[in-house]
Amino acid sequence: MTLPASGPLSLNDIKGEFGPVGSPANVALGNYYAGGAYVPPGTSGTYGAVPSSGTISIQNFYGTTAFTPGTVTYTSSSGVFTVPSGTTTIYIEIVGGAGAGGYGTNDSFQDYGGGGGGGGAKSITSAAASGGGQSLTWLVGRGGNYVDGLYGVASTVSGVLITTMTAGGGTPGSSNYPTASGGPGGTATGGNVSNSTGDAGNQGDIANPGLGGSNYSQGGTGGYGASVQGDPGADGYVTFTWS
Repeated sequence: MTLPASGPLSLNDIKGEFGPVGSPANVALGNYYAGGAYVPPGTSGTYGAVPSSGTISIQNFYGTTAFTPGTVTYTSSSGVFTVPSGTTTIYIEIVGGAGAGGYGTNDSFQDYGGGGGGGGAKSITSAAASGGGQSLTWLVGRGGNYVDGLYGVASTVSGVLITTMTAGGGTPGSSNYPTASGGPGGTATGGNVSNSTGDAGNQGDIANPGLGGSNYSQGGTGGYGASVQGDPGADGYVTFTWS
C-alpha cells in the first residue's frame, strides 16, 4: 500500500510499509536509505527520490511504496504464480512449443529432405490485478522431438483474473517425397491483447530439408537422407510482468 502523499506520516507508518516484520523499536529512520536493507533502490514519492545516503527525513517518504515492478519468465515445467502484493496490472505473454522437423527420406538412391516443423503460437493478455495476491496456474509447452513426441505442446495460463490463455504447439514437418510439406504453426486463444498463429515450416525437397517456422518458437529443420531425423522444435515460454 502506498504511503499518503500529504498529511500525518510517522516512522511507524514507514516501518509498516517497508518492514521489517514486527517493526522492532531499535530500527531508526537512518535504516531506511534507498538501496539498504528495507527500501528498494530507486524508490521515489511526492518529494522525489528517497536518498541513498546523507540527510534523510520523514518527508522523503510521502507517496512512496515498497512495491517493485518486475518480470519473470518460465522456460520449462509448470507451476502456480502468485501476483505480487501491490500489483495493479499484470501482463502475460505465452508461446507454445514448436513442432519437430520431419524425417529425411531416400528413393532410388536419391536423398530427400523432410519438412520443417511449425512454430508455436503466441497469446498476450493484460489484466487489472486489484492489489495482487491472486494465483495463476501456468504450463510451458515443450518442443516436439523424437523421444517425447513430434508435436509441440501448448503453453497455458489460467486463473481468476483472466480468460484461460492457450498458445498452441506447432505441427511436425512431413516425411513425404519428392516434396515434404512443412508443419502448420500453432494457433492461440484467450489473449485480450493478441492471439497470433505460429509460422508454418518450409517444404523439404530433393535439394534441401525444410527450415522450421521462425515465429514464435523455432520449428525444427527437417532431416535429409534415408531415415535421418529432423531437429527438435524449440520449447515455449510463459512470462509474467507486473506493475
